[in-house]
Amino acid sequence: MELKFRIETIRLIEAHFALNRQYKWVKDEVIEFQQSIEIEHKSVDNILGVIVKFYSDSEKQPFRFSVAWEGAFVFEKLPPKESLERIAHVNCASIIFPYVRESIADLTRRASIVPLNLQPMNFVALYEEKQKAVTLAAPKKSVKKSKTAK
Repeated sequence: MELKFRIETIRLIEAHFALNRQYKWVKDEVIEFQQSIEIEHKSVDNILGVIVKFYSDSEKQPFRFSVAWEGAFVFEKLPPKESLERIAHVNCASIIFPYVRESIADLTRRASIVPLNLQPMNFVALYEEKQKAVTLAAPKKSVKKSKTAK
């Protein structure tokens, strides 16, 4: 089954940036960023709405940020729920992510800091990790043992 969809809109819905004034800059030191990504989706009629949030809020960094972008994708026919989740987390998130990257680079540049260019992300691996975690966390059905009369 071939699934066809088009991009209706992609828009910035949230952006926060704050310098950490207590951070001590050390020349030529590589800064490790603890970053997180969240992907949410919901569908109404034939439209799939996907939000990609990317943030880093550690006190051990020179700045904190969060950015959220939303995309609306219109399908000719909405796929089944299992396929829809994968499409949202892999295809749609991959389409939205360059906007997230550009926003973060622009925010850091505007703060007179060397732009932070996020590395590309493997959304297939991210989705498979999430699915594995969900599978492992799911409660296992217990098998009832029946007592036999002697």
